[in-house]
Amino acid sequence: MFLGTHEPRLDEKGRLILPAKFREELSAGLVITKGQERCLYVFPSQEFSEITQTLKQAPVTAKSARDYSRVMFAGAHDEIP
Repeated sequence: MFLGTHEPRLDEKGRLILPAKFREELSAGLVITKGQERCLYVFPSQEFSEITQTLKQAPVTAKSARDYSRVMFAGAHDEIP
């Protein structure tokens, strides 16, 4: 789990610069997705897989679960820093 708020910084090529204290934990891969209130969520790949499994268990008949899954997965990108 990452704690704190960080202002986004981009390098000269427009790439997001990750805070140094997070880079080691994210070195095996990460998933970036749209968050709430115009935020980005960044997860280590393994943690995102666990979240995916949890969301798969939500009832498809629940509109709120479908809406949340749609937002979480539609904007998701997997990356290797």
